[in-house]
Amino acid sequence: MFSDLKLDNLLSFVRGNTGEGRHRLMIGAAMILSCAIILSALEPGATREMPFVWALLNWILHLAFGIAILALLAIGAVRIGISDGRAVIAAVLLMPIFMAPLSLALEALTALALKRPPPDPTGYWDELRRVAIPAIGLTTLVVVAVVKAAEFTILRHTYITARFGKLPQLQSIFPELSHDVGNDLVSLSANDHYVHLRTTQANVMLSRKFVDCVNLLAPIQGVQVHRSHWVRLQQIAQVRTNGSSYLCIMKDGSKVPVSRRRYATLKSALAGFTARQ
Repeated sequence: MFSDLKLDNLLSFVRGNTGEGRHRLMIGAAMILSCAIILSALEPGATREMPFVWALLNWILHLAFGIAILALLAIGAVRIGISDGRAVIAAVLLMPIFMAPLSLALEALTALALKRPPPDPTGYWDELRRVAIPAIGLTTLVVVAVVKAAEFTILRHTYITARFGKLPQLQSIFPELSHDVGNDLVSLSANDHYVHLRTTQANVMLSRKFVDCVNLLAPIQGVQVHRSHWVRLQQIAQVRTNGSSYLCIMKDGSKVPVSRRRYATLKSALAGFTARQ
């Protein structure tokens, strides 16, 4: 279920540009509020005895902390070299362990505010048993739904832009480029602290981060085929095997390595691109 989850897609969806990122975060906050209202209205045992406003606040904080913990665990796992899918699995399984003490703390603060007896401070294991299964099950469904929704939105945005939108000039994306470079982009490659940009007319080095360049190229139909390489789909002549991995042979004759992990993404992107031509 998690093998094809791509955290990069979710991060790209949330970030967008400054305006889009703010708008999407506002949508996320509205979704948390909506879920909290529904949970409060259902009156589950954990908040049944609370006034509605306090129950609502309790669920908002639980959901917000849960999302933050899940994100930090997943990002931390990716940073130490774990693949995206396994990082998500680890985050989902570990979240209840970190969430249980926060849940106890929130219950204690609520009890203090409402002048009620505080929960047992030694009840960590009881709290963990109580929240673990619902948290894992619900989080699994939410993570899959959110990531798939982000992937679908990105794919549709790319299609609409490519089908109806006017492609931006390379110089509007990278102002440091001269017009001699042309506008027919072929590929990008990371090279230490620089990025090698290839067009049909020139090769240049950019003093930028590779991931930032890939994000800026979202309006152009392309795909990241390796952690250090991005290619433009319309410039691919063929894809062939190269030992245990693959190679993109570009129309200008250049060759770009394709990792086994990203081959399925490239294959899917090429099939979609070909179908739209």
